[in-house]
Amino acid sequence: MTLSEAAAEAAPPAAPTGPAPPAGPSATADGGIDRLNAFDGLFLRAEHLNRIQDYARELALAVGAAAGPGVVEGYEVSVKDGTLRVGGGLAVSAQGRPLRSQRLVTLPLTGLEPGLDGFWWVEVAPDSRPYGDAPVQGSYCDDPCAGTGTTRHPYLAEGVRIRLAEGVERGLDNQLPASRRNFLASRVFGAERTEHSPWPYGPGRAHLPPSWAPPAASPGRSEAVRIAVLQRDPGSPDGWEVDTWTARRDRAAAPPQRYWQSRLGMRPWDAYTAQILQFQDQLAQVLGATPPPAADLGPLLEQLALIGEQRFLKSHTKEQLGAEVARLITGIGEGALVRPRAADGPYTLEQLGIAELPPAGYLPFTPEPEPEPEPEPDRSAAPGVAPNGIRALLGQQVDLRYCTCALADVAQAVEEARHRDRIRLDEPVGVDILLPVDDRGAPVGDWVAFVRRGQRHCYSPG
Repeated sequence: MTLSEAAAEAAPPAAPTGPAPPAGPSATADGGIDRLNAFDGLFLRAEHLNRIQDYARELALAVGAAAGPGVVEGYEVSVKDGTLRVGGGLAVSAQGRPLRSQRLVTLPLTGLEPGLDGFWWVEVAPDSRPYGDAPVQGSYCDDPCAGTGTTRHPYLAEGVRIRLAEGVERGLDNQLPASRRNFLASRVFGAERTEHSPWPYGPGRAHLPPSWAPPAASPGRSEAVRIAVLQRDPGSPDGWEVDTWTARRDRAAAPPQRYWQSRLGMRPWDAYTAQILQFQDQLAQVLGATPPPAADLGPLLEQLALIGEQRFLKSHTKEQLGAEVARLITGIGEGALVRPRAADGPYTLEQLGIAELPPAGYLPFTPEPEPEPEPEPDRSAAPGVAPNGIRALLGQQVDLRYCTCALADVAQAVEEARHRDRIRLDEPVGVDILLPVDDRGAPVGDWVAFVRRGQRHCYSPG
């Protein structure tokens, strides 16, 4: 058997012959992804090699943008000795560009002051720098006949730049220092819920949207990814407060999925987990923070100095300045500048600066020993749950109900609360406290979960 016969035998069967179907009308459009159409005899130049690189780059950006923006790993943010510190990590911008850093980046914060109701977004953005040396040859302009030739940088290192972008949230400066973090987080999360459409939570919620067209192309996608929020905090040792999860969204969904979830009143998964993690992070800090001495008036003096600045005088009347001074002085008496800890007394979350909770989350809890048998046991609370301890933490306004359940049921309840509203501690909101227990009914840990109860009321006509 000859090679041609063997190839013919191994080839797939030919498609049935016949007249081709008539072609309908068509139109074309450029996609901005151009590649080199090479041929023999082409004099290869730098522009051709650049076109090859640009083609591969544009393909990678398109694939990256299709999977959605967000942080993949790393990029931990902290402040130490007046310097912002951002660890290495990997993120993907809305343009699809990978933003990878392999070292710690530091940024001095000396002299940085906020504007009225101001704070800063900590962002990671793309950056590049040329390096290396190579002689230029074969160019009449860059390679003269006499003397030494010219050298250029043949390589381009692509990295990231850590930058601060100023943000403004109206009413932020009217909050006590201990409450600023939770106030800002609540506003950011609320705006995120109505990001794509005012329905069904915004001012246009009374009527169904007239259009359900797919999202339009977004040529102006952001090149940066937010990884934290930075605020002035006179009560902290460094004078700054970092809140990661108010800003950071881990990479979790493609843009169409996130868009339609927002349009339909659903909360995207990355936004939901960010709300839970923001609360847990702040709670862990206020529970473990060491308050400064009560006689330390440094935070008050620093705040009063800010009032005397020109920017404050321009934006406040004489009466407003007086009210601001009174608020700051009152804050010392209320423990707002000298931050309380839950371990130091029966403080509520509101007194600790947390006035609004995510739809679900977790609280530390020490189970009580099993009570002695009684003739008529109290069935108003689940066994092992101390209502008074949880009640003291959440305050008197919320409507609490206590439940025991398996660990898997806790996870399911937390997931089911994903699309519900946040929990305001000054409103009579229905909240379930879930104590995980084993098969014998004994608590399995030193924590409980809380979830906002559903508000579904059903009836049958007639």
